[in-house]
Amino acid sequence: MLLDEERGAGPRKADARADTPSDTSAGPRLRRLSAGLAAPGPRFWALVGGLILLDALWLVIAGIGIAWTGLFAVLGAVAVLLGLAFLFSAVKPEPKLRAMALSSAYLAAFTTAAAVLHYLGATLALPFADPALARFEAAMGFDWRGWVGGLAAHPDLSWWLALAYHSSGPQVGLVVIALSAVSRVARLWAYARLFSLALLASIAVSALFPAVGPYAYYEPQAYPQGHLETVGALWHLDALHALRDGTLPTIALSEIRGLVTFPSFHACLAVLTAWALAPVPVIGPLALLLNAAIIVATLGAGGHYLPDVLAGTLMGVVLVAAHRFRRPVSLAGAAPKALPDRSVGPLPRPQTTG
Repeated sequence: MLLDEERGAGPRKADARADTPSDTSAGPRLRRLSAGLAAPGPRFWALVGGLILLDALWLVIAGIGIAWTGLFAVLGAVAVLLGLAFLFSAVKPEPKLRAMALSSAYLAAFTTAAAVLHYLGATLALPFADPALARFEAAMGFDWRGWVGGLAAHPDLSWWLALAYHSSGPQVGLVVIALSAVSRVARLWAYARLFSLALLASIAVSALFPAVGPYAYYEPQAYPQGHLETVGALWHLDALHALRDGTLPTIALSEIRGLVTFPSFHACLAVLTAWALAPVPVIGPLALLLNAAIIVATLGAGGHYLPDVLAGTLMGVVLVAAHRFRRPVSLAGAAPKALPDRSVGPLPRPQTTG
């Protein structure tokens, strides 16, 4: 089982068998450590660093602070996970445990930096796009008020859809565990990369086209009630307006609310997660059904317009397709193919007759 970056290291596999007692020189050990801690790629770790610098600069300009308790908790968790990745890479090689620790460290670091950036994007205070989204939805013939009214009339269906919607976050952890357990580490790193690209794209687009969401815009008279449904209702509006007005003094990581409306990151993530878990026995088909339900639930429990859901779903499909059909990259360090021997041998002696 090899990490993507380890595939270019030649035929030696980065598992326990590679760390034989005779292999004690500094060069091979450093190469193993570098490969073991590089995934999902140096550029993506550099992206995390860039986001942190951008967040810090933007926070200073906006005059917003960060609650240190949550920040130290994240930093401590990432440090522990990286320490475990080091342990399972260079000290006691365990490829599956290393993949779990390293992917968890990366996703935690990236998601935290991106979450802060997503809040700061709201300080741009650009005009709300709700009227345009509502017109687009009406042109498609979709009645959002009627949809949530139907959910309110069927509370059991609404509750199950909301429960499916809330499974989106835990499924990210399931991807990490399941793909590591079945040795599909390359797919795990691909998922981490696609996750990063999807989240950044959603944050960028939503910052340029912010929206309060259909619950606030349509103000429906009847909609699903209960704590599971509140995620898509009005609970994000206080933070959104405070950020736009410049009256939010501190960002607490534990209290960050999802402000992204268009496109729906939940819908995009559902596509990516279903693709990631597809090859896992038993879990794969169940994940496909569950994530299909998440896409449907995003309208009500997620509080999204239909264009949000369609755009998020399309973005997920495009990212997966781009990954599947990208041009294969030749592996560094692979042995070159043997060329045919074109040397000219001795000429045959001419035959004589007679």
